[in-house]
Amino acid sequence: ARGGGGGGQSGGAAGCLLLCDLQQRAVDATRRRLEALPSSGLLELDFRCGDHAALLEGLAAGSADLVVFNLGYLPGGDKSIVTTAEGTVRAMSAAEVAVAPGGCVSVALYPGHEEGSREAEAVLEHAARLPQGGWSVLSSQWVNQRSKRSGSPAPSLLLLQRMH
Repeated sequence: ARGGGGGGQSGGAAGCLLLCDLQQRAVDATRRRLEALPSSGLLELDFRCGDHAALLEGLAAGSADLVVFNLGYLPGGDKSIVTTAEGTVRAMSAAEVAVAPGGCVSVALYPGHEEGSREAEAVLEHAARLPQGGWSVLSSQWVNQRSKRSGSPAPSLLLLQRMH
């Protein structure tokens, strides 16, 4: 999200990175990794556990430069806790409002489990309906890669850019 203390000139943060996951375990692991890195102090980190749609619906219109979704479930975590097609489409709609002109939405899709397959289909259908004049949408997928265990399609990447 945009904001902070004037580009670092006044000593405040130039921006804010909001991080959200459904599982506290993922939030804690990310916090440990990021807090172990050197910091310039120019970016405020805000860690949250919860629903990505609710977080995005709370942002002001045009307040984000980038929204990144990494869908599915936490590797090594509880596989019954997953993002859902309905929740992610709702979150994407909120992201489309929150992202500023010229900003982007990135979505990593994991169709390797039942809900992930449903979610990928719903997300791609939603993105395909975005107006051509307002959005540029790119879908990238490995066409010759499949899971060795299940035979399911490899993860794919969806990129949306708000034109104006």
